[in-house]
Amino acid sequence: MAWSIISFVCATSKQTSKTVCLTSYPPSRSWQEHLFRSTKIWEACRATSAATSFFDPISIGQFGEEFVDGALGANNPINILWSQAQDVWGASHLQRRLQCLVSIGTGVPSIKPFRDAFVHIGKSLVAIATETDNTAEQFRRDKFDLINDGRYYRFNVNRGLEDIGLEETKKKKEIVAATGCYLDSQEVFEQLKRCAEKLKLTQESCKSDLFCSFTHPGCKLTWYSRHVD
Repeated sequence: MAWSIISFVCATSKQTSKTVCLTSYPPSRSWQEHLFRSTKIWEACRATSAATSFFDPISIGQFGEEFVDGALGANNPINILWSQAQDVWGASHLQRRLQCLVSIGTGVPSIKPFRDAFVHIGKSLVAIATETDNTAEQFRRDKFDLINDGRYYRFNVNRGLEDIGLEETKKKKEIVAATGCYLDSQEVFEQLKRCAEKLKLTQESCKSDLFCSFTHPGCKLTWYSRHVD
């Protein structure tokens, strides 16, 4: 038995503003085949992290389609993960055999409106910031059985990271302190213990294709794995 890992990242097409998955496996939709065959690993990483305030778009593939930051369309890619997994394994099989799914946020954002001429920019940024938690909440409601069965866990620092932006690399101590306070709460500590125990049991008892899934909205990187002969 061995672990077979398949992965993808989310990027946003500059031409259509739609989220595109750059995958390490053949896509189920044939129109994405050219991207699967031509995209290099470094290009996928560059595309998913091309935050528009810091990096230029990157052209990928024979047609030169341009891609920017995946957060513009999928700051929390949990639903895209679920859709991709369904395409690979089938909806009923996934729902039945999924063992553990972990979602890690990058902090609950604050909402600060812009003024005057910047109001339209402010509305866009607020929408992106709040989409992450809104998506997580909707997923919890839609997949409540996963929570009841102890198969879904989400961790997201709830205070202290609101005013730390992507560019503020010198604020590591603030990030560490806020994360420490979050992890120190009894509720989160108990949740972490349950999650760790679930992951341990999953790895020890897997005898067929049982799944373990992760999503990280901060870097828009999503991956999942299956156990195979």
